[in-house]
Amino acid sequence: MALVALAIVPGAARAVGGTTLYVDRSNPSCSDSGSGTIDQPYCRIGAAAGVAAAGQTVQVAAGTYPEAVTVSGSGISSAPIVFTTAPGATVTVSGGSNGFSISGKSWVTVDGFTVTSTSSHGIYVSSSSHITISNNHLSYAGQPVSGSTADGIRLSGTTDSLVAGNTADHNTYAGIELISSSTRVELRGNTTFANASVYTRRAPGIRLYSSPGNTVDGNVTHDNEDSGIESYSGSNNTLLYDNVAYRNGDHGIDDYVTTGQRVIANTVYDNVTAGINVEGGSTGATVANNISVDNGINSPRTHSDIRVESGSTSGTTIDYDLVHLSTSDTLLIWNSVSYSSLSSFQAATGQELHGRDALPGWANPANGDFHLTPGSSAIDSANSGVSGQPDLDVEGNQRYDDPATPNSGAGPRTYDDRGAYELASSDAPPAASLGLSPSSGPVPLSVTADASGATDTDGTPIATYTFDFGDGTVVGPQAEPTADHEYDTVGTFTVTVTVRDTAGLAGTATTSVSAQAPNGDLPPASALSVTPTSGTAPVAVTADASASTDTDSSPIASYTFNFGDGTVVGPQSDPTAGHTYTVAGTFTVTVTVRDTIGQASTSTGTVTVQVDLPPVAALTVGPNNQRAPVTVTADASGSTDTDATPIASYTFNFGDGTVVGPQPGATATHLYTSKGNYRVTVTVTDTAGQASTRSQNVRVR
Repeated sequence: MALVALAIVPGAARAVGGTTLYVDRSNPSCSDSGSGTIDQPYCRIGAAAGVAAAGQTVQVAAGTYPEAVTVSGSGISSAPIVFTTAPGATVTVSGGSNGFSISGKSWVTVDGFTVTSTSSHGIYVSSSSHITISNNHLSYAGQPVSGSTADGIRLSGTTDSLVAGNTADHNTYAGIELISSSTRVELRGNTTFANASVYTRRAPGIRLYSSPGNTVDGNVTHDNEDSGIESYSGSNNTLLYDNVAYRNGDHGIDDYVTTGQRVIANTVYDNVTAGINVEGGSTGATVANNISVDNGINSPRTHSDIRVESGSTSGTTIDYDLVHLSTSDTLLIWNSVSYSSLSSFQAATGQELHGRDALPGWANPANGDFHLTPGSSAIDSANSGVSGQPDLDVEGNQRYDDPATPNSGAGPRTYDDRGAYELASSDAPPAASLGLSPSSGPVPLSVTADASGATDTDGTPIATYTFDFGDGTVVGPQAEPTADHEYDTVGTFTVTVTVRDTAGLAGTATTSVSAQAPNGDLPPASALSVTPTSGTAPVAVTADASASTDTDSSPIASYTFNFGDGTVVGPQSDPTAGHTYTVAGTFTVTVTVRDTIGQASTSTGTVTVQVDLPPVAALTVGPNNQRAPVTVTADASGSTDTDATPIASYTFNFGDGTVVGPQPGATATHLYTSKGNYRVTVTVTDTAGQASTRSQNVRVR
């Protein structure tokens, strides 16, 4: 085998910090074979994606990039790989199969891109985890032809991820889709509209298929060819809240063959069929605090604002919803029985006992404005105790107790509003102010944060101040507008004060403080050695940073070892750490040496690990085609094994029941006394027990 080559680069100490890879196809100096500096950026996003590593940001300059970007690396929780646009830049990725493709990766963010006119999905994530897809615009993915449709964003077999703030429109299938057991994914604050397959009604705004345990919240989905949001076949235990679904070609929110759904505090309007639909054995659903109005009127398929069909009633409850029809039709359906009035529905089913049939009092629903106006029956009437009820509305507003409306809700807050929007408060949050003295100095640095300049001149005065000093220390909430803190480690920290009034509204202010090293205090001088420097996998190595020094007043406090294969040891006081490499590859070993005031430096080395290989057997046999009796010689001396486990033995099988060896000699003879065709085989075995064979035929006349 090839030996482990472990090279510690002399003087490879550097300051800790991340890097940015730049991409600018309009820069005449761009090169995909360069290093992606600001002076010589990459020409293609894909070139940067091929080398980006944990902690690096790929920043793309304005322009249209006709390519399909495949992400090759993974980040870590504390150092993701981030793909983003340059400040203020519009970056369009178009014309490829996928705009971005992420497969088998983790801790990757794609933020701020326009992806359009792809032959397949705009952004496609598969078999990955901890992926963030945010603030992108996805459009015109796929073709409106059977077999060629595509999603704006598709996540397949992906977990623990976030899709937030994206706009997906005019794609030929779902704007956003989760499939293949994707779980613990949040779809938050996205807008999906005008997605259509054209040749048949099938394209939803948001689709979950066979993907349980996800959260869909704060999305606006309208004018899609099929449903606004659909949870299908095994997408059990989905929490859907604060969504707005209107004018879609099928349901507003559709639950089909999915159990344990929670459909809470959504606004649903003017969808072609049942506004909120629970069918196909979707038992155990909770439908509460929604506004669902004017759905399924004169529908060619299902009717009603809320529909629960006969196979889905077991364990299902609906209550505290506001429903209404401006034209006579079916208002509600339970157990596949239609009801034209709320009172008849309540009497027959015992459901929706706190439901209301009333105009919702929306600002301008025809133009998609579903804010509540004063006097709405939805105000201060929801059940805040229902499982999944959000503390904030779709716009992030806190719950507001309208003084003009008597509270008729339930739960710990009896003033939550129904639907996705909370009535806007006329109360303003405090105007926060923050001063810091001193704003810089050597550690230990004592500072005073002063928020006494904050004001709140309306009827809900300032109640508390909370100070976050940016290093993990939080003081408050407290009535006192000042707080003291001492910084013991170097760095630039953001100090934030949150000023909250008696109504719970808050304002914030920030400032920064620079805690510096005392004059003459330097970071540690890191050093690293690793032994052994060669071996066969598995290879046990010891990384030793005991030669690191720091001779000033802030001595070394900790050592952190990163072995380059995902294994991190430390921070710890021990300057040594052991690790065993079990797979082949080239790895960078890094030690970070940090002193008592937080200054750090690193040293690095490279280790290349390869696995042991079996011998390469060779065999000649002669003479051939001779009359019996005849003595033949089998010669395997041409066999080779150039690694650290050389050839140990040869075993010859002459094909007539005679076996010679195992033996150290590379040749053997044998007397054939009978005519026939014989297959001679040699087995060559090395000192590690690995073996290979070679055969040759011999004819005896």
